[in-house]
Amino acid sequence: MMNSSSLTPEPRADEVAPFTWPKGETPMATQFRSAWLTSSLRVLRRRKLAARYFDALSDDHHDDVREATLNGWLSIDVAMAHYAACDALGLPEDEQMSIGHEVAMHAHRKSHALALRKAGQAAITPWTAFALQRRLWLRFWRGGDIATFKDGPNNARIEIVGWPCSRFPYVRQAMRGVLLGQTTLLCASANIELIDSLCTPTTLGYRATWT
Repeated sequence: MMNSSSLTPEPRADEVAPFTWPKGETPMATQFRSAWLTSSLRVLRRRKLAARYFDALSDDHHDDVREATLNGWLSIDVAMAHYAACDALGLPEDEQMSIGHEVAMHAHRKSHALALRKAGQAAITPWTAFALQRRLWLRFWRGGDIATFKDGPNNARIEIVGWPCSRFPYVRQAMRGVLLGQTTLLCASANIELIDSLCTPTTLGYRATWT
């Protein structure tokens, strides 16, 4: 069987971290680590949104969500139900983004810091972090993929493919917040914007700029 490394295309000059598979051949995400879910739930509870969330959550997945542990793996169906419930909250876009930012700053900081330490680089910048995005993705998701491209000295394009959760407007804004949290760990200020032309029911695209 051909492994993912043999499928990896030759990187282009603008690729900080290329896709694992040729674009268009990425396997869809099928599972995710429950820590991704529990981190999100912790923030919803902190914001007094848990009751509304569980009212909106499909009855079929109440037990899956309530019994999720930090180190287990769950079906993509649970992630879809989770984000459908988050979407149904009807939160303003800035609050959706703020939730994603809070999740990244509080829940993903340790994973981010660990990956950076493993990189073994004395000087770290947002580019260092973007180069490690796939390692972080693989920590939380089975299937799907993420790549980063350099469009300028302080201008990155991040693309996510093979991710069915992309269809939810809530996810599009929350991931802006996640990326903002990751980027601002390593710079003075940053901005993350959606690239609408790269957003589909299974793909997302963002532009990150920073100073």
